[in-house]
Amino acid sequence: MNKILKTFSLIGIAVIIFTLFSCTGYDPHNQEAPSDLIPQKEFTNILIDVRLTEVIIRQDVSENNGNDVDSITSYYYNFVFKKHNISQEEFQNSLYYYTNVPKIFDEINNAVVDSLNIMKELIKNPELIKHTEK
Repeated sequence: MNKILKTFSLIGIAVIIFTLFSCTGYDPHNQEAPSDLIPQKEFTNILIDVRLTEVIIRQDVSENNGNDVDSITSYYYNFVFKKHNISQEEFQNSLYYYTNVPKIFDEINNAVVDSLNIMKELIKNPELIKHTEK
């Protein structure tokens, strides 16, 4: 099951890259870190929120019969950017940088998948929360 979730995570990130950032001027072949690079740990937390947001987007789009996809997507991504106090450009530049450094991106993606799996287990087994609070 973890391999499936990792595959969907990679696909989700690829979709994000393609749909949101096809018009940016950032050169992905330049391996130099952008000046506005979001630190790896913070970027991991942002991607966790992005993955959770994607679920909400799919739900809202489904409820709207596929209408207003762009406005729904924009609304929720802007919420994530605002929550983390970043711009779309900072996110774009960091995403392009990390996806072009596979070792780091794999670390980030693995941390995202692990965190989502923990959240899933805590939801499925609320008694685990009680044990961790003690």
